[in-house]
Amino acid sequence: MANKGGRTTVKRQLAPVFWDINRKQGRFILRTHPGTHPKKYAYSLGILLRDILKVTKNMHEAKKIIDAGKVKVDNVIRYNIHFAIGLMDTIELISSQKIYRLVPNNSLLLSPIEINDNEKILKLLKIKTKNIIKGNKIQYGFHDGKTLISEAIYSVGDTCFVKIPELEIIGTLKLQSDCLAILTRGDNAGSIGKIQEIKEGTFSLPKRVIMRVDSRLLEIPIDMIMVVSDPADDNPKIKVSD
Repeated sequence: MANKGGRTTVKRQLAPVFWDINRKQGRFILRTHPGTHPKKYAYSLGILLRDILKVTKNMHEAKKIIDAGKVKVDNVIRYNIHFAIGLMDTIELISSQKIYRLVPNNSLLLSPIEINDNEKILKLLKIKTKNIIKGNKIQYGFHDGKTLISEAIYSVGDTCFVKIPELEIIGTLKLQSDCLAILTRGDNAGSIGKIQEIKEGTFSLPKRVIMRVDSRLLEIPIDMIMVVSDPADDNPKIKVSD
């Protein structure tokens, strides 16, 4: 009979390249279930606990903690060991009262940084899609799979500063010149710089920005950046780096 539950593991050699794991330790490793984040840009919750945060010695311990409801993701208790954890997600370990945010850092796609308790309800969400739905309302789709119906007008590429888990928008960081942005992928992942210019896309090139990172000028597709402040601020709205 077919396995209706789907595969629970993947070969270690086929795991996302950014996973900080020993690829020769065994043949298989826990699979990430897509849905919130694309699996190639996410950790599974079990892998995050065991291999990245190292709060458990094995997957049995990780599953026991998760089944007991002792782990929150974006301020919601999650019970699925395969749950995808990605960019800007917050992870709260209730027993130890430790809270982390996953951010790009030192060329790594995702790296946990510890944050204060007052930041665990705050998150930056990049707008990826924008659609008109019934009633002439607008449905926005964010980078982590969340959606929001609103009458407010935002643009794809903008970043919403929200309170989680209720998705209450506190403010919007528009994609514009002089704002700070963080590179989310590529060789410079984790670098923060100021946007100098925005270039519209063409038939063969995507929409992109010119960013000043330290003393360098980089031309980056907007799909690889996230705005983290508005032009009036010299610091990100929330902690996104060590």
